[in-house]
Amino acid sequence: MLAAAAAWLLSETLGIPPSLAAACGAALALLAAAVPTLAVALSQLRAAPAPQDNTPVRDRDTGAFRRDVFLELAEREWARARRYGTGAGLLIVDLDRAPRLSDAHGPAAADAFLTTLARHTSPTLRGADLVTRLAPTQLAVFLAQADPTGALDVAERIRERAEALDLAWPDGNPGAGKATRLRGTVSVGVAPLRAAHLNLQALVHDAEDAVAAARLAGGNCVRAAPLDAGLSPPPGSWRDDHRARPQ
Repeated sequence: MLAAAAAWLLSETLGIPPSLAAACGAALALLAAAVPTLAVALSQLRAAPAPQDNTPVRDRDTGAFRRDVFLELAEREWARARRYGTGAGLLIVDLDRAPRLSDAHGPAAADAFLTTLARHTSPTLRGADLVTRLAPTQLAVFLAQADPTGALDVAERIRERAEALDLAWPDGNPGAGKATRLRGTVSVGVAPLRAAHLNLQALVHDAEDAVAAARLAGGNCVRAAPLDAGLSPPPGSWRDDHRARPQ
Protein backbone atom coordinates (compact mmCIF):
# COMPACT_ATOMS: atom_id res chain seq x y z
CA MET A 1 0.00 0.00 0.00
CA LEU A 2 2.83 2.35 0.88
CA ALA A 3 4.62 1.54 -2.37
CA ALA A 4 1.47 2.19 -4.43
CA ALA A 5 0.80 5.48 -2.66
CA ALA A 6 4.39 6.64 -3.17
CA ALA A 7 4.27 5.66 -6.86
CA TRP A 8 1.00 7.57 -7.41
CA LEU A 9 2.38 10.66 -5.63
CA LEU A 10 5.59 10.66 -7.67
CA SER A 11 3.69 10.17 -10.92
CA GLU A 12 1.03 12.81 -10.24
CA THR A 13 3.14 15.55 -8.66
CA LEU A 14 6.47 15.16 -10.47
CA GLY A 15 5.30 13.70 -13.74
CA ILE A 16 7.53 10.62 -13.42
CA PRO A 17 6.56 7.78 -15.81
CA PRO A 18 4.38 5.14 -14.06
CA SER A 19 6.97 2.33 -14.37
CA LEU A 20 9.77 4.45 -12.85
CA ALA A 21 7.42 5.84 -10.19
CA ALA A 22 6.45 2.27 -9.22
CA ALA A 23 10.12 1.30 -8.81
CA CYS A 24 10.88 4.39 -6.75
CA GLY A 25 7.78 3.78 -4.64
CA ALA A 26 8.88 0.22 -3.89
CA ALA A 27 12.34 1.43 -2.87
CA LEU A 28 10.88 4.08 -0.57
CA ALA A 29 8.59 1.49 0.99
CA LEU A 30 11.53 -0.82 1.72
CA LEU A 31 13.48 2.07 3.26
CA ALA A 32 10.54 3.07 5.43
CA ALA A 33 10.15 -0.52 6.63
CA ALA A 34 13.85 -0.70 7.52
CA VAL A 35 13.88 2.48 9.61
CA PRO A 36 12.20 1.01 12.73
CA THR A 37 14.52 -2.01 12.64
CA LEU A 38 17.56 0.23 12.30
CA ALA A 39 16.35 2.43 15.17
CA VAL A 40 15.93 -0.61 17.42
CA ALA A 41 19.42 -1.88 16.51
CA LEU A 42 21.02 1.48 17.28
CA SER A 43 19.15 1.67 20.58
CA GLN A 44 20.39 -1.79 21.56
CA LEU A 45 23.93 -0.87 20.56
CA ARG A 46 23.87 2.24 22.74
CA ALA A 47 22.46 0.27 25.65
CA ALA A 48 25.01 -2.55 25.38
CA PRO A 49 27.77 -2.33 28.02
CA ALA A 50 31.24 -1.39 26.79
CA PRO A 51 33.77 -4.24 26.61
CA GLN A 52 35.45 -4.67 29.97
CA ASP A 53 39.17 -5.27 30.43
CA ASN A 54 39.45 -6.90 33.81
CA THR A 55 43.23 -6.82 33.84
CA PRO A 56 44.27 -4.65 36.82
CA VAL A 57 46.25 -1.54 35.93
CA ARG A 58 48.26 -1.75 39.16
CA ASP A 59 50.16 -4.48 40.91
CA ARG A 60 48.14 -5.39 43.99
CA ASP A 61 51.19 -5.96 46.20
CA THR A 62 53.15 -2.80 45.39
CA GLY A 63 50.61 -0.29 44.05
CA ALA A 64 52.85 0.20 41.01
CA PHE A 65 51.33 0.52 37.53
CA ARG A 66 51.77 -2.14 34.90
CA ARG A 67 54.61 -1.15 32.59
CA ASP A 68 52.37 -0.64 29.54
CA VAL A 69 49.90 1.44 31.54
CA PHE A 70 52.75 3.50 33.01
CA LEU A 71 54.17 4.29 29.56
CA GLU A 72 50.74 5.31 28.24
CA LEU A 73 50.04 7.58 31.20
CA ALA A 74 53.58 9.00 31.21
CA GLU A 75 53.22 9.87 27.51
CA ARG A 76 50.03 11.76 28.34
CA GLU A 77 51.59 13.61 31.28
CA TRP A 78 54.71 14.44 29.23
CA ALA A 79 52.51 15.97 26.50
CA ARG A 80 50.54 17.96 29.06
CA ALA A 81 53.71 19.28 30.70
CA ARG A 82 55.15 20.28 27.32
CA ARG A 83 51.94 22.06 26.32
CA TYR A 84 51.41 24.00 29.52
CA GLY A 85 54.99 24.31 30.78
CA THR A 86 54.12 22.78 34.14
CA GLY A 87 57.35 20.82 34.54
CA ALA A 88 57.90 17.09 35.05
CA GLY A 89 60.65 14.64 35.80
CA LEU A 90 61.54 10.99 35.27
CA LEU A 91 63.48 8.88 37.77
CA ILE A 92 65.06 5.52 37.08
CA VAL A 93 65.84 3.59 40.26
CA ASP A 94 68.34 0.79 39.71
CA LEU A 95 69.21 -1.89 42.26
CA ASP A 96 72.96 -1.85 42.95
CA ARG A 97 74.95 -5.07 42.56
CA ALA A 98 71.90 -7.19 41.83
CA PRO A 99 73.96 -10.26 40.72
CA ARG A 100 75.86 -10.22 44.01
CA LEU A 101 72.62 -9.99 45.97
CA SER A 102 71.17 -12.93 44.05
CA ASP A 103 74.34 -15.00 44.49
CA ALA A 104 74.35 -14.39 48.23
CA HIS A 105 70.65 -14.86 48.96
CA GLY A 106 69.12 -16.64 46.00
CA PRO A 107 67.55 -15.46 42.71
CA ALA A 108 64.37 -14.22 44.41
CA ALA A 109 66.21 -11.85 46.75
CA ALA A 110 66.67 -9.01 44.27
CA ASP A 111 63.02 -9.23 43.26
CA ALA A 112 61.88 -9.15 46.89
CA PHE A 113 64.03 -6.13 47.66
CA LEU A 114 62.77 -4.11 44.70
CA THR A 115 59.16 -5.18 45.30
CA THR A 116 59.39 -4.02 48.91
CA LEU A 117 60.93 -0.72 47.84
CA ALA A 118 58.11 -0.16 45.33
CA ARG A 119 55.50 -0.97 47.99
CA HIS A 120 57.06 1.57 50.36
CA THR A 121 57.47 4.21 47.64
CA SER A 122 54.01 4.18 46.02
CA PRO A 123 52.09 5.65 49.00
CA THR A 124 54.57 8.54 49.32
CA LEU A 125 53.94 9.86 45.79
CA ARG A 126 51.30 12.40 44.82
CA GLY A 127 48.13 11.39 43.03
CA ALA A 128 49.37 12.39 39.55
CA ASP A 129 52.77 10.68 39.96
CA LEU A 130 53.40 7.27 38.41
CA VAL A 131 55.60 4.34 39.38
CA THR A 132 56.26 1.02 37.62
CA ARG A 133 58.59 -1.94 37.54
CA LEU A 134 60.52 -0.90 34.44
CA ALA A 135 62.89 -3.90 34.36
CA PRO A 136 63.74 -6.83 36.66
CA THR A 137 66.11 -4.61 38.67
CA GLN A 138 64.64 -1.19 37.94
CA LEU A 139 61.76 1.03 38.96
CA ALA A 140 60.69 4.11 37.03
CA VAL A 141 58.91 7.09 38.58
CA PHE A 142 57.27 9.84 36.53
CA LEU A 143 56.76 13.03 38.52
CA ALA A 144 54.05 15.34 37.19
CA GLN A 145 54.35 19.10 37.76
CA ALA A 146 57.79 18.74 39.32
CA ASP A 147 60.71 21.14 39.05
CA PRO A 148 64.33 19.87 39.01
CA THR A 149 64.82 20.52 42.73
CA GLY A 150 61.64 18.65 43.62
CA ALA A 151 62.62 15.70 41.41
CA LEU A 152 66.04 15.48 43.09
CA ASP A 153 64.38 15.58 46.50
CA VAL A 154 62.11 12.64 45.63
CA ALA A 155 65.08 10.71 44.22
CA GLU A 156 67.12 11.22 47.38
CA ARG A 157 64.23 10.10 49.58
CA ILE A 158 63.90 6.89 47.55
CA ARG A 159 67.65 6.28 47.84
CA GLU A 160 67.49 6.77 51.61
CA ARG A 161 64.46 4.49 51.88
CA ALA A 162 66.28 1.74 49.99
CA GLU A 163 69.37 2.10 52.16
CA ALA A 164 67.23 1.78 55.30
CA LEU A 165 65.39 -1.38 54.17
CA ASP A 166 66.23 -4.38 56.32
CA LEU A 167 64.35 -7.53 55.34
CA ALA A 168 64.38 -10.87 57.07
CA TRP A 169 65.33 -13.47 54.49
CA PRO A 170 65.67 -17.28 54.61
CA ASP A 171 69.29 -18.39 54.45
CA GLY A 172 68.52 -20.90 51.69
CA ASN A 173 68.45 -24.00 53.90
CA PRO A 174 64.78 -24.83 54.62
CA GLY A 175 65.70 -27.19 57.46
CA ALA A 176 67.89 -24.70 59.27
CA GLY A 177 65.03 -22.44 60.31
CA LYS A 178 67.30 -19.41 60.22
CA ALA A 179 67.01 -16.07 58.48
CA THR A 180 69.54 -13.50 57.38
CA ARG A 181 69.10 -9.77 56.88
CA LEU A 182 68.58 -8.67 53.30
CA ARG A 183 70.12 -5.26 52.66
CA GLY A 184 70.74 -3.32 49.45
CA THR A 185 71.13 0.10 47.89
CA VAL A 186 70.00 1.79 44.70
CA SER A 187 71.36 4.23 42.15
CA VAL A 188 68.90 6.86 40.96
CA GLY A 189 69.00 8.79 37.70
CA VAL A 190 66.94 11.99 37.43
CA ALA A 191 65.87 13.64 34.18
CA PRO A 192 63.91 16.89 34.61
CA LEU A 193 61.83 17.80 31.56
CA ARG A 194 63.67 20.22 29.25
CA ALA A 195 62.94 21.85 25.89
CA ALA A 196 65.31 19.33 24.26
CA HIS A 197 62.99 16.45 25.20
CA LEU A 198 60.92 16.38 22.02
CA ASN A 199 59.38 13.04 23.00
CA LEU A 200 59.11 10.83 26.05
CA GLN A 201 61.88 8.56 24.84
CA ALA A 202 64.35 11.46 24.93
CA LEU A 203 63.47 11.95 28.60
CA VAL A 204 63.98 8.23 29.21
CA HIS A 205 67.41 8.33 27.55
CA ASP A 206 68.53 11.18 29.79
CA ALA A 207 67.35 9.28 32.88
CA GLU A 208 69.20 6.17 31.67
CA ASP A 209 72.40 8.15 31.22
CA ALA A 210 71.98 9.69 34.68
CA VAL A 211 71.49 6.34 36.42
CA ALA A 212 74.49 4.96 34.52
CA ALA A 213 76.58 7.83 35.89
CA ALA A 214 75.32 7.01 39.39
CA ARG A 215 76.44 3.40 38.97
CA LEU A 216 79.77 4.60 37.59
CA ALA A 217 80.21 6.69 40.74
CA GLY A 218 79.92 3.54 42.86
CA GLY A 219 76.17 3.30 43.42
CA ASN A 220 73.99 4.37 46.33
CA CYS A 221 73.80 7.91 44.97
CA VAL A 222 71.70 10.22 42.80
CA ARG A 223 72.78 11.80 39.53
CA ALA A 224 70.80 14.22 37.38
CA ALA A 225 70.79 15.00 33.67
CA PRO A 226 72.17 16.84 31.84
CA LEU A 227 75.50 15.47 33.01
CA ASP A 228 78.83 17.20 33.14
CA ALA A 229 81.28 15.87 30.56
CA GLY A 230 83.36 14.20 33.27
CA LEU A 231 80.35 12.28 34.58
CA SER A 232 78.89 11.22 31.24
CA PRO A 233 79.17 7.50 30.45
CA PRO A 234 80.59 6.55 27.04
CA PRO A 235 77.80 6.65 24.42
CA GLY A 236 75.96 3.36 24.19
CA SER A 237 78.04 1.61 26.82
CA TRP A 238 75.45 1.70 29.61
CA ARG A 239 72.00 1.87 28.14
CA ASP A 240 70.23 -1.48 28.35
CA ASP A 241 73.55 -3.17 29.24
CA HIS A 242 73.26 -4.52 32.76
CA ARG A 243 76.43 -6.58 32.36
CA ALA A 244 78.51 -3.44 32.77
CA ARG A 245 77.36 -2.81 36.33
CA PRO A 246 79.74 -2.93 39.26
CA GLN A 247 79.63 -6.40 40.82
